[in-house]
Amino acid sequence: MDFFRRQNWDIVGKSPYWFTISALIIVTGLVMMFTKGLNLGIDFTGGSLFTFSFQSDIVGPGQDAATTIAKVRAALKPAGLEGSSILVAGTREVLIRTHALTDETRREHERILQDVLANTLGSIGGTVKLESTDFVGPVVGADLKRSALWALFLGSILIIIYITIRYELRFAIAGWVALLHDVLVLVGAMAILQVPLNSPFVAVILTVLGYSINDSVIIFDRIRENRRLHRGADFANTVNASLLQTMARSINTMVTTLFPLIALFLLGGPSISGFALALIIGITSGGYSSIFIAAPLVVIWHRRARQRAQLAAVTPAAQRRPQPARPAPAAQPTPEVEPTATTPAPVSSAVAAMQRAQEAAQEEKRAQRRARRKLKQSQKKASKKSKRRKKRH
Repeated sequence: MDFFRRQNWDIVGKSPYWFTISALIIVTGLVMMFTKGLNLGIDFTGGSLFTFSFQSDIVGPGQDAATTIAKVRAALKPAGLEGSSILVAGTREVLIRTHALTDETRREHERILQDVLANTLGSIGGTVKLESTDFVGPVVGADLKRSALWALFLGSILIIIYITIRYELRFAIAGWVALLHDVLVLVGAMAILQVPLNSPFVAVILTVLGYSINDSVIIFDRIRENRRLHRGADFANTVNASLLQTMARSINTMVTTLFPLIALFLLGGPSISGFALALIIGITSGGYSSIFIAAPLVVIWHRRARQRAQLAAVTPAAQRRPQPARPAPAAQPTPEVEPTATTPAPVSSAVAAMQRAQEAAQEEKRAQRRARRKLKQSQKKASKKSKRRKKRH
């Protein structure tokens, strides 16, 4: 699939547009998060746990646990409890966890849940009995938050160390910024859509980070390879060509990953739809950030580093004490080069752009060498003349 290789799209040059799009999405998500907040599920907020038992098995060859849970969840929808956590324990017990309830509301929910289970599974399991009612606090949620934050922190540090050792620090920082972009986009989207967040959301974040940094590393590897092959080419052109060379791979990987996730979102039911939606948003953001955020950031870092180096090289020369003026050799007029029929045509691909840039850089180096030789020759002539004058005097 060489379609992208043959294009001359200036992805790096349009980086302000990509940064603006990301900023708008992130700012909108943060505003929604601070105004409406995240829709934290029972795993983070705590709730009431109801344990029911049946006389006989409700799970067997004709009906598995997933089918049983789906039936119970559909039956709880009229009561507004379809978002509860439902678990089949063994073959005769059902555990249902709802949000935290008061004593009066808990008794009402006990009656509703028992009636729903009797109507749904009574023909299979017989009489349903309430075994216990417990309050589950948000302690597990707090531990989960701390563990998730530590995992993100340690993962980010290890990623920065690895990419710095394998590539350069600027690649590591650009990759880390892309990961931060993915986390902010994902959390902001969850705040906008108000998707319930439970413990699987932590797994979603870690999965998205792994996917995103993997795609970024592949692009960085192609950039390093092209820099070795085209040493005289402009760095921005090299990065742009590397992006187009890896574009097909990035899009194919992202699309093939999204196909099963979309199927899970559409057919998996309410218990898994939020998990699938979060992965869809995160994988899409990860592919976008690797191409349109991480690589342009590397180019911006490279340009600023060169500007600082040039400024540092010019500043000491400007601070030197002025030397007495010497008669300079007469400047020779530079002949103007007329355009000819051999003028190269506009580039048709990013690889051709790199080759053109490399040829231009080599020609510029040759011109600089010629200029230095002329300057040395003129300085030698001037020194010889000064020596002759001294001998005469």
